[in-house]
Amino acid sequence: MGSEQPRWRYERGEGRKKHRWKYDQAGFEPSGRGPVGKCPRHITEELAEQLLNEEAIPVHEAEDSQAPDCFYAVYRGVVYEAVPTQPGVSYHAYPWRGDLQGRKGLRRWVLRKLREQADRRGERQELEQWLRKYGGPGD
Repeated sequence: MGSEQPRWRYERGEGRKKHRWKYDQAGFEPSGRGPVGKCPRHITEELAEQLLNEEAIPVHEAEDSQAPDCFYAVYRGVVYEAVPTQPGVSYHAYPWRGDLQGRKGLRRWVLRKLREQADRRGERQELEQWLRKYGGPGD
């Protein structure tokens, strides 16, 4: 009996608008509360769950936390952030940007892993373009 990786569910959450639009690229739409990240229309819940479980980088804010507080992944050069919908059970993702006021940049170790992911997928140039456009300072 070996230790199995936890299977996290992807779900948008009760009463939440899906971060998806009619375009087939990631981007941001203005709103009264700031830009809202929008996923490409081709990203299905199945693909999102596959990325969450197979490629996403878990981040634990506290050493003793049972489940990740968030995840980061790169897909087609875009950085995605997944946050809990039901803590410890499911997550919801959207395109990440670190250039908003009061927003922390990506941690250096996360950024390094995202670059490694992008290198494996042949998406490093696209990732660097995304980071130049939307990235914030690393911590």
